[in-house]
Amino acid sequence: MGQVFECIAGWTDVGFNLALGNAAEHVRGTPVSADYFQVLGVHPAVGREFLPEEDRGEGQRVVILSYALWERRFSGELSAIGQKVLLNGEAYTVIGVMAAGFDPRGYSDINPGLPVDVWVPLVLVAKTAGSGENIQVLARLKPEVKQPQLDAQMNLITGQFRREFPANFGPKTRMSFLPYQFMLAADLRPFLLLLLGAIGFVLLIACANVANLLLARGGSRAREIAARMALGATRARLSRQLLTESMVIALVGGALGLVLANAGLRSLLAMAPFDLPRLNDIHLDGWVFAFTFLISFLAGSLSGLAPAVCATNIDLNEMLKAAAGRATAGRTKLRQGLIIGEFALSLVLLTGAALMIATFAKLMRVDPGFDPHGVLTMPFWLNGSKYRSTPEITTFYRAVEQRIASLPAVEAVGIVAAGLPLERGGHASVRIAGPHRSEWRPCDYREASTNYFRAMGIALRQGRGILETDTETTSPVVVVNEAFAQKYFAGRSPLGEHILFADKLREIVGIVADAKSHLDRPAVPTAFIPAAQASFEASKMWEEWLPRSIVVRSSVDPLSLSHAVRQAVESVDPLVPTGATRSMEQILSRSLALRGFLMRLLGIFGGLALLLASVGLYGVISFVVASRTREIGVRMALGARSAEVLRLILAEGLRLVIAGVGIGVLTALLLTRLLESMVYAVSLRDPLIFVLVSCLMIAVSLLACYIPARRATRVDPIIALRYE
Repeated sequence: MGQVFECIAGWTDVGFNLALGNAAEHVRGTPVSADYFQVLGVHPAVGREFLPEEDRGEGQRVVILSYALWERRFSGELSAIGQKVLLNGEAYTVIGVMAAGFDPRGYSDINPGLPVDVWVPLVLVAKTAGSGENIQVLARLKPEVKQPQLDAQMNLITGQFRREFPANFGPKTRMSFLPYQFMLAADLRPFLLLLLGAIGFVLLIACANVANLLLARGGSRAREIAARMALGATRARLSRQLLTESMVIALVGGALGLVLANAGLRSLLAMAPFDLPRLNDIHLDGWVFAFTFLISFLAGSLSGLAPAVCATNIDLNEMLKAAAGRATAGRTKLRQGLIIGEFALSLVLLTGAALMIATFAKLMRVDPGFDPHGVLTMPFWLNGSKYRSTPEITTFYRAVEQRIASLPAVEAVGIVAAGLPLERGGHASVRIAGPHRSEWRPCDYREASTNYFRAMGIALRQGRGILETDTETTSPVVVVNEAFAQKYFAGRSPLGEHILFADKLREIVGIVADAKSHLDRPAVPTAFIPAAQASFEASKMWEEWLPRSIVVRSSVDPLSLSHAVRQAVESVDPLVPTGATRSMEQILSRSLALRGFLMRLLGIFGGLALLLASVGLYGVISFVVASRTREIGVRMALGARSAEVLRLILAEGLRLVIAGVGIGVLTALLLTRLLESMVYAVSLRDPLIFVLVSCLMIAVSLLACYIPARRATRVDPIIALRYE
């Protein structure tokens, strides 16, 4: 390892109940090895890092605080160093405070919405049940190490692990390191690349529009440029002048774009899901200004190059003799080609937006397996509390449920541990017992109180639910969902069957509806054990990652009960920390937040692209009308009616649009495959979507063509025949 790495560190993500004085709160913690801060190249702003002996579990328990927690609980006083705090009931000595804003990993699906507030030595949690299997590794490469060296070293390490742990490392398993920056947004990478592509398309359309304007301007200046060349100006000098003009336009546009970005950034971030990694770090800085300048420079070059070449590539004799209108006629095909390209790109963007809208609509109609209306949830944590056995926890549950059930408008109250629907939950293994004995199979794990299914609105399909009589002294039972029954008991009823689950042989007594963890995926097999029969050690382990949650069904707005529910818990035990209340409708909405955000952005980009393309088409048709004014005058003088002239001009624009739509459809059929992982229950080649988008584009383009076409019908033949 020392051949390629300067230092290596391990870390994991857990939650702690922090008690200081008579107040308790739940905080997000990161147990780390001693070199963690060295790997990241940071140091505490106050105090020190972990010592090697503390990394080995020797000496006192120590903790490093976040700057926010230091200010919140210690008022930012240096006297905090050396003080004791309780984490999950254990005393820790504060040895340091990290700098303000330090949170290298941002969002966590274990503790959503919470920044990291404490760091403790990894050895203190690595030996607890399950923690050893959830440790991740960070490493800092030596400056001179290249990728082939790293790959060779990791192949050696993979071989060593395969020999030492053959059960965990199969022949196809390989260990490798990924760039840390990549890991921060690995799940979002496809979405970010899609947005980057959409922005690139809009930029190309804008460049094509500017090029069209410059071509038109170059046409009107053709005789001026010819005169300059006749007087001795070189093509290179004239090209530089024209490129400079386009560059000035691009740079001014870039500056205005930065002003608009600064004004609109806050609104854009307000639309974004709160769990986007590093969301709070998004701001305009020097890198943004530099990137904007570079893009503006490239856009100016791209949009000004063709007009500059066309403007200087002329025959002097022909140009000086020609009328102004004819001088620009040679550029018509290029301008028409740009318009066709604009509409093709617009159709691709609008098709992507339409697919996301269709996906969102489908997901909104998906049955989540529970009734989210009127349901309030509130997380709480018991780690480090006075409840140190399953009977004590059950007594606490019942006291809380009784207090909340007595509140007005409350219809049912339940408690679940190891995860709510539509969020990350506990994962375990199950084995079918009896004559149909099986190997260990994957299964989601939940602990539920008696009224949980009623409170969450999960329907009972067969058998019974969890009863008050399901306690530690009665036979172990389990309730499974339909996905469990269909996958592991296909063709027969699982009721009465026994499974080895949560360290006990349990009888399946009921089947409930599939409460989904992800709306866009099939429900996974899930087993619910009565909270009163749960292992205390297993329950404690799950709580390090996932909170327990109170679920309240009411006949009024569930959020209106937030304060009363929190007070009910505090009345039972004020030292039990509780988290933010959320309705299940909010959780359902949040599960769709990323797709909704992407849908809105693609819709905005698609609409902007169509607007730009329509403006470009308007400009081209206006140019056509201006350059053909004499021809239109002749036609009308010879008896052509206004309707015929209108059809003539509209046909000119429609021909360009249909060509753009045709190319766009072919391009969209190829590029929409990139959306395969983002769409749900929608065909990427849905003919209805393609037809609707095409019709929308044709309708908008006809509107863009109508104004100059209408102007053409009002041409006075006498004036037109004198037109030069």
